[in-house]
Amino acid sequence: MQGKEELPELMIGDRYLVSQSRRLADIGGCPTFAAQNVGASGSSCLALAPSSPSPRLPEILMLRHDCLMSVYAHEHSKGALWVICGHPPGSPLTDGFPSWGENQIIEGAVRPLAAILLLMQEAELTCRAIRPDNLFFGSGMNKLVLGPAGLAPPGMHQPLVFEPLSSAVCHPAARGDGTLACDVFSMGVLIVSLCFGEVPLKGLTDEQILERRLQMGSAEAYIGGRSLPDGLASMLWAMLSDDPASRPSPSDLFTMAPSKLFSLRPESPARVPLRIGTVDVWTPRALAWHAARAPVEFSSLLQRQVIASWLRNELKQGRMASLIEQTGGSFLPSSDRKAIDPATLAITRVIAILDPSAPLFWGGRWFWPNALPQMLAYAGSLGDKRQNEERDVSMIAGFIMGNPEMFDHPLVPEAQKTQVMELVVLGQRTGVKGPDRIRRLPYDNNPLQVCLSPRCIVDRISQMSGILSWAEQHSSENELPVEGLTRNGLLDAEMRSFLASHFARQRLTSALEAQKAGLPIWNADLILLAAVQRVAEQGAVPAITRRMFPLLKQELRHWRSRTGRAKRRLALEDAVAQGNLTKLLRIAEDPHGLRLDQQTAQRAEQEIARLVHALEPDPDMSARNKRLARNTGEFVSLITGIGVAMTSVWFEFCR
Repeated sequence: MQGKEELPELMIGDRYLVSQSRRLADIGGCPTFAAQNVGASGSSCLALAPSSPSPRLPEILMLRHDCLMSVYAHEHSKGALWVICGHPPGSPLTDGFPSWGENQIIEGAVRPLAAILLLMQEAELTCRAIRPDNLFFGSGMNKLVLGPAGLAPPGMHQPLVFEPLSSAVCHPAARGDGTLACDVFSMGVLIVSLCFGEVPLKGLTDEQILERRLQMGSAEAYIGGRSLPDGLASMLWAMLSDDPASRPSPSDLFTMAPSKLFSLRPESPARVPLRIGTVDVWTPRALAWHAARAPVEFSSLLQRQVIASWLRNELKQGRMASLIEQTGGSFLPSSDRKAIDPATLAITRVIAILDPSAPLFWGGRWFWPNALPQMLAYAGSLGDKRQNEERDVSMIAGFIMGNPEMFDHPLVPEAQKTQVMELVVLGQRTGVKGPDRIRRLPYDNNPLQVCLSPRCIVDRISQMSGILSWAEQHSSENELPVEGLTRNGLLDAEMRSFLASHFARQRLTSALEAQKAGLPIWNADLILLAAVQRVAEQGAVPAITRRMFPLLKQELRHWRSRTGRAKRRLALEDAVAQGNLTKLLRIAEDPHGLRLDQQTAQRAEQEIARLVHALEPDPDMSARNKRLARNTGEFVSLITGIGVAMTSVWFEFCR
């Protein structure tokens, strides 16, 4: 059996040597590899390879705390981002929770994590990575250490049990940035796990966990009748509240003491449940969730005013009932061209009324609007399953961005409304429309987003220079036949959107004009790559220049002068050898030089026409004058000179 091929070692930042063949346990949701600091006596460290880091990763990595794993460097190699950090101080909590008492939990978990959240609050960041596999504890330690944050999309790797309901109902890619209240909830689940020695609701499926939490409330579902340390009980009930406003702030937790009490406004269930389909619901929040699961049954209850009556009579929610009674026709858009199924819009509106902290429900799925770029990125990473998911998410994003007024309504929660408008502004800033605008969203939203082209996604390219390096390695005729090159170009649509976003971010819009100029697609791609080579100060790319030489050589046919064509062909060959794309284009596509060549050829043609006209016989010339002219040496010389001139011009411009 043939051994597995060894991957080459990488040098990151001229200091860290990464062994790509030695993969270790993932940290922070990232593939992790062994590395060495060659500048410090070969000390061991870790190299993390994020595929979809937070747009604010550089800011997150600047945070420093004793209980936060240190990051030494973050650098790019071949366009791919690498994060270098030290080894965890112990095992992850997935290997087991320490047996701590009340004071140890406060000093070793509550205060350190609250201090980290305070740092993030000051920087207007969220963590979204408080979970057992990202928290470490070793022998002799009296505090937990949090692994790196920001290396994956917010909440992407959070177990559902650690997420508040406002994001737990969403697909992991659709959870959005979240808030510090989300981090406080995750922290509360962690503290409960430390108290009980295991994660709450262990052994249940995600669906069962959601059902229980929605019917009972998360705090009741997690704690139930189990006893908690007296000094932690009120804090945990508050932290696990399904109402974000009821959760304590990081500063409240940082000053935690056993004697500190937290107030909580209880959420009372209905006296009589409402039946939707085959399920009894007891709270407005549970009803909102089941409305999304059973829209037909929910619409029937809504139209018959059953929901409003239940809210008013069984929950004493008169105002909520009145708002729901107003749903229906009043929510339809005023323009016929934007008409939409009334039931779809009504369900979305009613869900927002029932649970203002819930995410947006649209197109059959829960999501936060600011997660749409990440949802598109996730769809792009699905390989064979990419097409359907990408189509569905693109349709949702296109509708929301094209109809923002539908979400600018008094009953739309402020968080959703703000996120929709931010998404619209992000799309408008690109200056492009249609599929190109949607395709650019992940890159415009996140400068660290890897290129989602299926041809290079495994290479994790998040810098323009990486696309040029990739093209240099994959431009052979075996990978890209002549017919494919002329028809489809060097790049694909995803690569062009990636480069367009990066050029726009650097305000280098001139490089994008080639895509609109009606040039052959291979030519427009070459102009883009030449701009990358200039901006990134990239070295020679001889494989690309050799591959493009035959096509550019054909472009010389537009030149009329044989001498000019020959000189330019020699210059092209020299540029090919140098691997210089800009020089190659400058030679083959010289509008000023081509215009002069055409003008010179035109003047030559005019001169030939004049000489031909001069040689035409004059009908008024007498026979005697004709005989005299033919007998003179002057006439013979004139004819010879004219013939030589015409022949030279013909060879130069007309052959």
